[in-house]
Amino acid sequence: MLEEDLLDAAEAAARAIVDSRVRHFFDAEKRAGKTVASTLGGEGRIAWDIYLFYPKGSLWEDQPPVPRLWMHQLTRSVWANAAHQYRGVDLVRELDKSMRALGFASAVHVDE
Repeated sequence: MLEEDLLDAAEAAARAIVDSRVRHFFDAEKRAGKTVASTLGGEGRIAWDIYLFYPKGSLWEDQPPVPRLWMHQLTRSVWANAAHQYRGVDLVRELDKSMRALGFASAVHVDE
């Protein structure tokens, strides 16, 4: 979403999250962000800073499935539902809660 969002920066950022359940992709044309936004009711928008949780076995085919749980950090979004917005410690807590709801062990430690 930023001018400096190039392949090298994406590869460096991907090294921050190493988990067999996580897949990292670089999409210079923002096709995935447009498709995900459309799935969440943001037709014509682009999703970024967004966290999507799908049940095990979910398949992305022509269009992605609607996520079971999702959240974002888009403070001034006109399309992303504000009820799904979290930042800072609240975001970390909600990510942990979502992981637990899907049956994954917590990998998060929150310092107050």
